[in-house]
Amino acid sequence: MVRGRRNPLYVGLPVRLKRARGNLSFQSVADAAEIPDGQVVFRLERKTGHVPRCDTVEKIAYALALSPALLAYGIEGADSQPSCDFRCAGIANRLRDTRIMRGLSVLAVARAAGVSHTAVGNIERGTMPGIDTAELLANALGVSPGWLAYGLGPVELPNRRAIRSKPTQAEPSESNTSTDPAS
Repeated sequence: MVRGRRNPLYVGLPVRLKRARGNLSFQSVADAAEIPDGQVVFRLERKTGHVPRCDTVEKIAYALALSPALLAYGIEGADSQPSCDFRCAGIANRLRDTRIMRGLSVLAVARAAGVSHTAVGNIERGTMPGIDTAELLANALGVSPGWLAYGLGPVELPNRRAIRSKPTQAEPSESNTSTDPAS
């Protein structure tokens, strides 16, 4: 990425995927995620430049018993078990509701995110975005990409400097991050 700028959160997906996969084969993860081609998991882990859609990451995360927000963005989420519907299916409503609540037009959000207004409109109508686009939109709206994409984790991300300045906790499972999307 550009020197002096923070990398997007989704850039860490290959490392998180490799760590979570452990000794499992690419094909066994793909089979558990009901993805027909094991090469998808291989390409994601090997950083081949392919950025997956939110639903693909969610399938892989549940196959590895992880939260999709954790796998996609490194954000702790409360739920690592699939529900009857995919959480990412709610991105259209979360995007539209947040945009309206903030008093922004589709065009204003698109410009702030650096994507086309057509892309924003399509996502609000149900097109599934990639995790990169979801993060761009989340940043433009000032919300957590984990919450926008999956409804998991805090609505707003804590400041990274505030996270670094907090004293180290004894247990890594004790997190100051709220998992209530309504907070």
